[in-house]
Amino acid sequence: MVSKAKIKITNLDNKPLEDITLSEKVFQAKEDNAIIARLVNWQLAKKRQGTHKVKERGEITGSTAKIYKQKGMGRARHGSKKVVQFKGGGVVHGPTPRSHEYKLNSKLRKNAFRILFSTKFREGNIKVIDKLELSKIKTKDLNTKIKKLGIESATFLETDKVNKNFQLSIKNLKNFDLISCKGINAALILKRKTLVISKGAIQHVEEVYK
Repeated sequence: MVSKAKIKITNLDNKPLEDITLSEKVFQAKEDNAIIARLVNWQLAKKRQGTHKVKERGEITGSTAKIYKQKGMGRARHGSKKVVQFKGGGVVHGPTPRSHEYKLNSKLRKNAFRILFSTKFREGNIKVIDKLELSKIKTKDLNTKIKKLGIESATFLETDKVNKNFQLSIKNLKNFDLISCKGINAALILKRKTLVISKGAIQHVEEVYK
């Protein structure tokens, strides 16, 4: 049987509700920053647009006539002014549109997330909230609740069923992000000091990364 680690669940008003146990495999994995770095680089590579582009010689608009006569000029023999050595000419071996995405072993990805969660847990930077829900869209009210929780910078992790009022209320708060388990982002988790997870998201994380 996998051993467990305890953590307290509170509501958004920082009122203690219950203690739950976390899987040691998911939240107490051995530290390895190199594996986390591979995960982050992989996710960032997938987000790159890859639209950088230069014009090659054949794409430059201009005359193809010989720029000056072949002999008697005391200069090197040149034909088109669109060649790479002239200003305004084409660029040789420049970047072209491409995908920066590459494969990363799924076993390594899961292990990297386990290490990431474990690092946050060891640092005491994980909070579990019963429900990330608001009855109305009110950024000011949410800001007050976050201050009660004693959080200055956090990424909130929710299940795929994100509460719309909460999502729109947190949108204008500085230093706070909301992500779902479906679009879990390692870079955003590392960017913020605290990882705030809903009770439902904890269950999902333990099922996926066990």
